[in-house]
Amino acid sequence: MRYVIRTFVAMTLFAFCWVAVGYGIFQMLQIGTCASGGPYVSARQCPDGITGLFFAITGGILGLFAAAGIYISRGQPPGSSRPPNRAAVVIWFWTGLFWSLAAASFLAVWGPEANPGPGGKTGGLIVGFMGLVMGAGGLFALNFRRRPTLSAGLVNTAFTRLAGTATRFSGAADPVSRIDTLDRLRRQGTLTDAEFEALKSKIVGGA
Repeated sequence: MRYVIRTFVAMTLFAFCWVAVGYGIFQMLQIGTCASGGPYVSARQCPDGITGLFFAITGGILGLFAAAGIYISRGQPPGSSRPPNRAAVVIWFWTGLFWSLAAASFLAVWGPEANPGPGGKTGGLIVGFMGLVMGAGGLFALNFRRRPTLSAGLVNTAFTRLAGTATRFSGAADPVSRIDTLDRLRRQGTLTDAEFEALKSKIVGGA
């Protein structure tokens, strides 16, 4: 139950923070360049409510940290012996943050409600394309992290096939010694229990 509740809370908070950050960026780009500092500032005066947009963006990013902490602390999935996949938080935090920035920026420039202020179009395109690249970097890093596991699985499979071939063609070896060799490979993880039993049955049958 704890796993389900924390997963729901984390994902809900992730979604809320993505929207908050995206909304803040969208509205900032509609305003464009401005400055606050009194009537003698040469730049455009920022409209009322600009502070709230800063709080939306900052609070959304801080909320993503909280959501990531809740997601990581979920514990082990119910009914499963596998450890929790904590690496997936990269998608929800890093990739989600930068792609929400990219989506909001492109909507602010090209969307149906787009009306970017001075400098907003250029800034929106820069943030949008940078967000796409940065977000994709998180997915790439996660995929790169999984490659050693995949490679290890391929190596184990190759050793399994090699062990099976060697066993089939080693007719001169003593059956007991061959079974001991297979058992050692099974305990090392090269052979699965099912593969061990299948090869053992072949050896016993051949003997």
